[in-house]
Amino acid sequence: MASQSSGPSTNIIGLVNSTIELPTMPEVLVKLNEVMARADVSAADVSKVVGADPAVATNVLRIVNSVYYGLQVRVSSVSLAISVMGFNMTKKVALKAAVFSAFGKRRDKIQHFDPLAFWKHAVFTGVAARTLAGASSVFADMHPEDAYIAGLLHDIGKIILMEKAAPRYLAMLRKSVQQGRPEAEVESEDFGFTHADVGSVLAIKWSLPEDLAIAIRYHHAPAKDPFHRSLSSLIHLADHLAWRGNTPSTVGTPMGALDHEVYAQTGLAPAKVEELLPQIHEDFAASELPW
Repeated sequence: MASQSSGPSTNIIGLVNSTIELPTMPEVLVKLNEVMARADVSAADVSKVVGADPAVATNVLRIVNSVYYGLQVRVSSVSLAISVMGFNMTKKVALKAAVFSAFGKRRDKIQHFDPLAFWKHAVFTGVAARTLAGASSVFADMHPEDAYIAGLLHDIGKIILMEKAAPRYLAMLRKSVQQGRPEAEVESEDFGFTHADVGSVLAIKWSLPEDLAIAIRYHHAPAKDPFHRSLSSLIHLADHLAWRGNTPSTVGTPMGALDHEVYAQTGLAPAKVEELLPQIHEDFAASELPW
């Protein structure tokens, strides 16, 4: 992966790996990788893997029957759905379902971390990214679900920090609240890396698409993204809209500053973004949370 060959990137991977025990890839993704690596793979082969995981199968059928595919008849066969969607999109939908299965378990609120608020923020950011991407020619070649998944997973590093390093993470959140400083700034100080770094290292470990790993890493600093600045800018903007819309991922922590260069990078003028807000809120209200 080209973006990870540089010294700083390699150091971050080592630092995160030595500090936090990252979750292993969910079994359904491991099996999909194995099946899809075969030269003679068929939709029926992939369907057997997908069909064995109810959450993934349900998501595949829901996506293929959504307005994005515009099919005239409803598809109820997983194998046919996979033929329509293609293997790459099937894998991405499986990723979303697997992430919810692995990290979406309901937990009680602890100090400044509320799991329900976290997932509301993640879904809002995904919905916003999908809507914004659909309105810009910059993302004309991107499937709407790709934008949604990038937004959905942008803060996954936070929930990993909460699960794997809770005392230190909660202390960091308290410091962020007390000092009125953005989390990423305090994380760098206390951990030597940020939740964005943790999320990107997980994406690398799980062999996720390069542009997704990079967008996760740079969603707080898209101007530093040397590879896929338009996507990291899209997620930065969607994330900002979620915080601005009173849907923060953590409780009481201050909202980070918006990099106004994202408007040019995404091909969306501020007025256009404001025009899209009602649609974003409507789509979020109609979205399904992971529980």
